[in-house]
Amino acid sequence: MPERVIPYTPKGTPKVETVVYNKANFKTVTWKVPEGVTYKGKIIYVHGFSEESGLYTEFFDKLSQQGYEIFFFDQRGAGETGKGGDVGVTDEFHTFDDLDFFIEREAGKRTDPEEKFTLMGHSMGGGIILNYPMKGKHKQLIKSVVASGPLVKLHPDTEPNIIIMKLQSVINALVPRLKIDSKLNYDHITSNEGWKEYVRNLGKLIGTIRQFHNMFARGARLLEPSYVATWDPLISLLVLHGDDDHINWDRSSQEFFKLLPKTVDAKYESIPGAKHAIFIELEEIFNSVFSKVVTFLDSH
Repeated sequence: MPERVIPYTPKGTPKVETVVYNKANFKTVTWKVPEGVTYKGKIIYVHGFSEESGLYTEFFDKLSQQGYEIFFFDQRGAGETGKGGDVGVTDEFHTFDDLDFFIEREAGKRTDPEEKFTLMGHSMGGGIILNYPMKGKHKQLIKSVVASGPLVKLHPDTEPNIIIMKLQSVINALVPRLKIDSKLNYDHITSNEGWKEYVRNLGKLIGTIRQFHNMFARGARLLEPSYVATWDPLISLLVLHGDDDHINWDRSSQEFFKLLPKTVDAKYESIPGAKHAIFIELEEIFNSVFSKVVTFLDSH
């Protein structure tokens, strides 16, 4: 496999650990706030499909310089946690149980027992965190959610063959660990050539049929009015979605947003010219997005 070169030189150095939970060895990455910078809060980040921590080097490094500590973990079935035959092996229970575990674990480290966290996530991870204020075990520990290009519905340009979509539940029941190459178009991910090459060198973006089934079902729930109506009103929200995203449909994010109760402190930001992965986009797009995220975090 070609060498992966991160097209950014960070100021800080993250702390990398292995955490064992429920028969999985999770790779975790923590970006601490540098000395001399005032601590403002902690972000727990939930990554997208087939992603790993290196993708967020610039974003996390710069957030830490602004006073925000970031905790990231390679999810079950992804990155270092999902090596070898475990690639894509996960399900709905483990997805949320693992997240519950890490939220509780981070809460146990607090010096201020009243501190609450921000949940942040992209794509598949965005779909996960958008469900958390409705169903999360520890949602009382969350003060805000920031979702980037969340998977509510796939864009028509990326949506699987309709026959596969119709047979998805049957295949899931029969061979849940069947692995499928997503065949995502790298040009849809980012316009930044350096980051595009980094993603390409990660290898094929592979998942199991169960993983895909759960991802799509999770997104579909976000368009159920009675479900979205149960969003915890104490949790604020920022949704950011590129208007040139041809992987996850920005129109479906907008549909979800309109279903939120009016009592929720929520903001939707459409990012002009941005493709799917707005945190690894061209410099001018990244800087605009970064400013919007920090402004939201500072005000919440």
